[in-house]
Amino acid sequence: VDPCDVLVSCKKFTLATLPEKARVGTSSLRRKAQLLHLRPDLQICDLRGNLHTRLRKMKETDLDAIVLAYAGLTRLGWDNLIAEKLPCHLFLPAVGQGALGIEIRAGDKDIQSIVSHVNHQISALEIASERSLLSHLEGGCQIPIGALAVINNNMLSLGGLIADLEGKKMVKSKVCGPPSAAEKLGEDLAQRLLELGGDEILRQVRQKYDQETNPFS
Repeated sequence: VDPCDVLVSCKKFTLATLPEKARVGTSSLRRKAQLLHLRPDLQICDLRGNLHTRLRKMKETDLDAIVLAYAGLTRLGWDNLIAEKLPCHLFLPAVGQGALGIEIRAGDKDIQSIVSHVNHQISALEIASERSLLSHLEGGCQIPIGALAVINNNMLSLGGLIADLEGKKMVKSKVCGPPSAAEKLGEDLAQRLLELGGDEILRQVRQKYDQETNPFS
C-alpha cells in the first residue's frame, strides 16, 4: 500500500492553499515537524484516537485539516475524503508505514512455513532497511524521524530525515545499494544523518523530552 501521508479537509484545503495560521490536527511529532518546516505559520493541534474519532474531532473542533496515513483511509474505502496526497519526497512517512506484518511465536516452524507463502519479499527488504535506520538512530515515537525505502530495478533507495520538534532544524539524506544490503544501508544512512547534524538535533529533542517528563530531575 502507498506509504504516503494525506491531508484531509472538510474545506478541501491543500497544504499550499491552507490559510495563514490554519489549524491542522495531528499527534505525530514527525508530521508536526514536517508541516512546520514547510508552513511555519500553521497552528498544529493535538489530535488522537482512531480514524473515526479523528474525523469526528476535525468537524467538532472546526479544524482546517488533519494529516493521516493514506493506507488507513484506503483500507476503509475512504479515499474520497482525501484533499491532497502529500508527496513522499517532500513529506517522508513513518518507518514501516503502509506495511502489514504478521506476528508469530518464536521458533514455531510450522506457522513460519505457512505465513512464508504470503510474505512479500520486496516489501520485507524495504521495511528491514527502514527499521535498521530507526534502530541505529535509537528512535521512537518521541523523536521526529521519517524514512522511505523503495526497490526499483534491483536497487534499493533509502531516504531519511531527522528534525527538531518545531521543524526549524532538519537533516535529510539518501543512500542507494543492492537490496541484499538492506540493513547495512539503514546503518549507513543513520551514520550520515548523524554526521550532517542529526546527532545534535537528537540530543536536544531527548533533553527537552526528559525535562518535560522529569521536571524535578
